[in-house]
Amino acid sequence: MDMNANTHITLRDAPIGARCMVCDIDDGLAVKNRLTELGFYSGAFVDKLYTGVGGSPIAFRVSGAVIAVRSDDADKIIAEI
Repeated sequence: MDMNANTHITLRDAPIGARCMVCDIDDGLAVKNRLTELGFYSGAFVDKLYTGVGGSPIAFRVSGAVIAVRSDDADKIIAEI
């Protein structure tokens, strides 16, 4: 097993406290544009801070700001951890 290999996951599945690099957004253009405007673009580093009761929303630190997104949207953001 290559210990230097990057693991691709969705931001919903990332553990609390993880720093991830966004790779792609797996959804239509409207959702992709909205998430990109919030700072979730390819190459951006985000930190998963916490998850709300019941799993949604999920809070991330993005470019120094705390952004909360729905769990369904976080499931569409593919990242490296």
